[in-house]
Amino acid sequence: MDRHARPRLVPLEPRLVQLEDGSQAVALRDPSGVLVHAAVVSPGAYLVLAHLDGTRTLAEVERALALRNQPVPLAQIAELTRKLEEAGLVHGPSYEAARRRALADFRALPARPASCAGGAYPDDPDELRGLLDGFLAQADGQDGSTGRPSSQPPPLSRGAGEGQGGGHRDGNGTRLLVAPHIDLHRGGAAYGHAYRALAACDAELFVVFGTAHASPPHPYTLTRLDYDTPLGPVSTDRALAETLAAELGEEELFADELCHKQEHSVEFQILWLRHLFPGRPILALPVLCSSISHLDDPAAATRPFLDALARAVAGRDVCYVAGADLAHVGPMYGDPAAPTPEALAGLAAQDRRTLEFLARGDPPGFHRDATLDDERRRLCGVAPIYAAMRAAGTGARLLHYGQWSDGTDSVSFAAAAG
Repeated sequence: MDRHARPRLVPLEPRLVQLEDGSQAVALRDPSGVLVHAAVVSPGAYLVLAHLDGTRTLAEVERALALRNQPVPLAQIAELTRKLEEAGLVHGPSYEAARRRALADFRALPARPASCAGGAYPDDPDELRGLLDGFLAQADGQDGSTGRPSSQPPPLSRGAGEGQGGGHRDGNGTRLLVAPHIDLHRGGAAYGHAYRALAACDAELFVVFGTAHASPPHPYTLTRLDYDTPLGPVSTDRALAETLAAELGEEELFADELCHKQEHSVEFQILWLRHLFPGRPILALPVLCSSISHLDDPAAATRPFLDALARAVAGRDVCYVAGADLAHVGPMYGDPAAPTPEALAGLAAQDRRTLEFLARGDPPGFHRDATLDDERRRLCGVAPIYAAMRAAGTGARLLHYGQWSDGTDSVSFAAAAG
């Protein structure tokens, strides 16, 4: 490979794994859904990969590694990069061909499969209903196993949001919901509190904003596919998707559609909606949100989609759902050491401060506070919460806050409704 080339790694999620011989390696998963199987590389190779960000030439990568006292010869870097490009791990003809094939295959499916079923949650319908009902029962203060609330939750405070206020809520229930997207076993209590608050909602359309962990270049990404679940499908509002595409463009909204294939942030919310309203026809608009944490003011970047959405749903009965986690800390996320109990308590206080802006219905304040120390807290739900607040035009009262930790890494999350 040309030493003057500036190769760029495709979106990959690294995870340290132990091989059968006891040595360590790095497994690389493609969250965008292009590469089906994870690639496994040595820690030394991953160190080189981490420098392939599209801004450095190979010669500059060589110098950067030397400055870290981990020198790798230029010829070796070039050969490794060439092999990675052939394997589709670096942007190039191989990756683009794989992306086109994968996107065509995805769009040809009858529905978006439940990619997390059988892993993050049971694929057996009865077992799954029991699990979800158990979380609802805990939130409802019941001892029984059915736990699906039959009455309206207490009225929630309404913030004076700056949002577009698309849709109307003349009926009963929640207009804005914030729920986690951490796996159900770790965040079950928060899910229970969130979806208990949604039980009396009579909306016919649920716009579900989720974090796009693959970080596609466009701010919002849609799909026309229905979302399947072990409890039955939830239909995507294709007419609404077409209306938005006609105004904003096919490329803008669907170029990165493959990100829906494996993304769990929307999938978990769709699953809960199907469980909560088993006999009721409902429509959803699944929306994956790219990060806005790097923006000083996200209003300009988000306004075209959110304004178009408001016009398209005017007069309809809509609930806006954000599938969003909060802080991510620990070595897995780039910290040098595990957070202490004191550090976790401090993070909880900061999270609650940020969530006060959600309660007040203040999207700019929420974004500003959530990103003040982004390199430390790494809130991954800023974009969906901001979008849902703007779209709903209201705030959401905190119902539950939680932190999961395995003693080394930690993720925080919350449930809020308004």
